[in-house]
Amino acid sequence: MGSQVIVGVDFGSSRIKAAAYDRSGEMVGLEAVDTPVIHVADGDDFPVLDLLGAAHDAVAALRSGPIAALGLTSMGEVGTVVTETGLAPVDFPAWYDDRGAEIIDALEDRWGATHLRDVTGRHCRTTSTAAKLGHAHASSTPVPAGEFVGLCGALAHQLTGSAWQEAGLATTSGVWDLLAGRYLTDLWDAAGLGHITLAPVRPPGHSAPAAGLLALSLGLEPGAAVVIAGHDHPVASVGAGVRSGDVSDSMGTGEAIIAALPREPALTQEQLAAYLDRDPDLTFELWPTDGALLAVWERMRPGLAMRTFLESSGIERRVLDDGAAPPSVSLAFSGADLAALQAGHRVASPYDAHAWGELIDAYVLLANEGEELARAVSGATGATVLTGGGLRSRRWREAKVALGPRRIEVSTVTEAATRGCAAIAGASLGWWPTAEEMPGATRTPVSSAVEMEEVASALVR
Repeated sequence: MGSQVIVGVDFGSSRIKAAAYDRSGEMVGLEAVDTPVIHVADGDDFPVLDLLGAAHDAVAALRSGPIAALGLTSMGEVGTVVTETGLAPVDFPAWYDDRGAEIIDALEDRWGATHLRDVTGRHCRTTSTAAKLGHAHASSTPVPAGEFVGLCGALAHQLTGSAWQEAGLATTSGVWDLLAGRYLTDLWDAAGLGHITLAPVRPPGHSAPAAGLLALSLGLEPGAAVVIAGHDHPVASVGAGVRSGDVSDSMGTGEAIIAALPREPALTQEQLAAYLDRDPDLTFELWPTDGALLAVWERMRPGLAMRTFLESSGIERRVLDDGAAPPSVSLAFSGADLAALQAGHRVASPYDAHAWGELIDAYVLLANEGEELARAVSGATGATVLTGGGLRSRRWREAKVALGPRRIEVSTVTEAATRGCAAIAGASLGWWPTAEEMPGATRTPVSSAVEMEEVASALVR
């Protein structure tokens, strides 16, 4: 039998990944499967039990050694209900469509949009659990009574028999009081979900011991620590080696710009409201290693816009990358165009290589706005650390160097989200003093296209 490993599981919108890490921080195994999705008339649904089954398959396929700890991260709002007979087979509406808007409208009519924004850090919105689950309960198969758990909590419950939530993921419910640290159950009830309780929120790094046949079949040691690491973008930032004082730019389906605020002095409700006034796409949640307040700017869904462009062009991404003109400050795509493409709608564009380059440039310029805001809110003075699948695009890399932030560092971690899970789970187990001290995270300063390609060569092998 091999040496012990820690496994990180990442429930993504497109792929579910499981990766194993040894005590030196080296990744010694990686498995990935497509995320199950059901295409319906008004959007996409995530069949939660199928997602859990896919995660089981990915972990079981690793065979990298006995699993001493399992760390979990996911898209935030998706989940199901623990009932008396087990996990309910919920088909959860995808975060990237507008279903649930009627729930949010009703809540805002009753409590006021500004009040809800300020108390939840702008998470009482269409992407929230309250909106999506409330919509599903009212419009399709009713959701049974029980206790709500997110995707991570559902897998943790299968493996440990315990139900809990992590605070950063709790914010995505849309009913978490950010500064008071408690659920707003009156909002949850008003969303039509009063028959469902919410799993308790535990501190960062909280674990429960694995037990049972499923845990054994997946390779977990008896009593292995199961840890809900947190929301995917912040956890990926931890895995990428981002530290307090840095700005993280996660280039992918949704490009989040994030920066942690100092823990002291504590932010007041008035200060939080003033920050939220500054930009309609600024939200706040919590850093997964220590619970510090986290500024998140998330206007961008470049992966969705690029998917629409690719489907409309019928041309391979590599061909478009190779044929695109050099990066430039272009206004070919407006903010309205980007929003339309993200929603899956065509806009007035030739859909050729030249336009492809202009689309990428538009997102880089937009990301610059988010980076400036994140720095202003957090006081961050460190580097902007690039991570995510977007680094595999040669043209996107070129645009970041030519048009992006002045001080760029590229994380050479290839699977940042799974590594972030392992870092947090390993700290819980005592393999390293803190998640930030997990060995193996490297960041390389980049100031030219040549340097960027040298770094990228290790990432795209």
